[in-house]
Amino acid sequence: MPVTRGTLRIVVTERGNLESVKTVDGICELGGAQNKIIQLTPEGNRVEKGEIVCRFDSAEIDKNIAQQEIKSKQAAAKIETSRQEVEIAKNKGESEIIAATVELQLGELDLEMYQKGTYIFETDEIKGDIGLKAKKVEESKNKLEQFQSLLKKGFKSPSDVRAAQSELDGDELTLKGAKAKLMVKEKYEYKRKSTEFKSKVDQSRKKVAQATATEKASVAKADSEYESAKATFTIEDQQLKEYLSQKSKTIIKADQSGIVAYANEAWYDSSRQVREGATVYSRQKIFSLPDLSSMQVKVSIHESLIKKIKPGQSAEIRVDAFPNVVIVGKVKTVSQLADSNQSWMSGGVKEYSTVVAIETMPKEELRPGMTAEVKILVGELPGVVLVPVQAVAMHKGKFYAFVVNAGGVKRQEVKAGETNEFQMQVLSGLKEGDSVALDARSRVDEEFKDEEKDELTKPDSKAPQSSK
Repeated sequence: MPVTRGTLRIVVTERGNLESVKTVDGICELGGAQNKIIQLTPEGNRVEKGEIVCRFDSAEIDKNIAQQEIKSKQAAAKIETSRQEVEIAKNKGESEIIAATVELQLGELDLEMYQKGTYIFETDEIKGDIGLKAKKVEESKNKLEQFQSLLKKGFKSPSDVRAAQSELDGDELTLKGAKAKLMVKEKYEYKRKSTEFKSKVDQSRKKVAQATATEKASVAKADSEYESAKATFTIEDQQLKEYLSQKSKTIIKADQSGIVAYANEAWYDSSRQVREGATVYSRQKIFSLPDLSSMQVKVSIHESLIKKIKPGQSAEIRVDAFPNVVIVGKVKTVSQLADSNQSWMSGGVKEYSTVVAIETMPKEELRPGMTAEVKILVGELPGVVLVPVQAVAMHKGKFYAFVVNAGGVKRQEVKAGETNEFQMQVLSGLKEGDSVALDARSRVDEEFKDEEKDELTKPDSKAPQSSK
């Protein structure tokens, strides 16, 4: 076989399983642990987005909704009644405050009118009357004196003098009465009526304060009942919304198109088998809907090779179900941590989960769980010396090839480089055009068999010496 020069494609080959890029789970979002399935799409059937996949019994929820709707309506009516009560309390309180305020203003006007009007007018009137009466007394005195003088001259009789004296006495008495009236008005009536009017003003002022306090208390009470009614409605309405939300959760629709797969992980427990008539608990997974339009392969890469794998590297995928179909893929993700489950199953060997996305979906229908072989192109070495992997064999850490020429076959030590499943890079020891044998393994074993025998029969230098 001739030694050639060309491009070495370095690939890492692993087997893995197909899975959907996007899988949507159908979860029971109802509360409790006794949610009965009354309708369920058969497993394996294809459903479209928005189609009902699972339905739970809603009889108890429907009953709760009917009862709660009544409570919610009653609470809403109470809000309106309480709101009207607030308006009534405000209007009544404002009316009472206005009435008390008007009464206070009138009382203050009455007090001011008396002190600055009526009292002054009446006292001035009495004082004027006193002046007139005092003048009359003076006139009566003059008249009496005149009559007394005329009596001495014989022009007036004693009876005329007595009449003049009586008139003077009457006028003086009338003057005295007027002065007494003024004294009573100034000394007693003014104080009494001022006190009376002030008392009415004080009472009116208290009525205003009382009406204000009463209005505030009444409105506060009505507001409190209104807020309480709103809070009650919020609670009742929230409960109704919760029941309606629960009602909506009695139906699980497909969030995407896909094939229905029941979530029967606990296959050993028949009571938890997903099926029509079964009861499931809250948050239990009912089914999965893998999106078959976008698939990927998950493989586990040995720790000795993981450093070669990088996101974005090209890959070839062959699904066992369709061995003649080559699918183009690309490395999507490379785990930074070893898979602990795989490590336990593989006896401590560390492997890293790697996801290879399918770039273009084939016409063949791929399904999750199918086995596939993935070849990841990790590098290309152009213009290197290449030989078939069968042309090189290793012995005690050294690599050997067997060059074929006219003189026969000669063993040649070589320095090996990168390799793939079919070819190996030779860094030194061979050149392009050389011809090599393809049975290097058997030839190495044959040439070094005597050496192996010698090592087997050679005494162990570390063996203990027999005592003499």
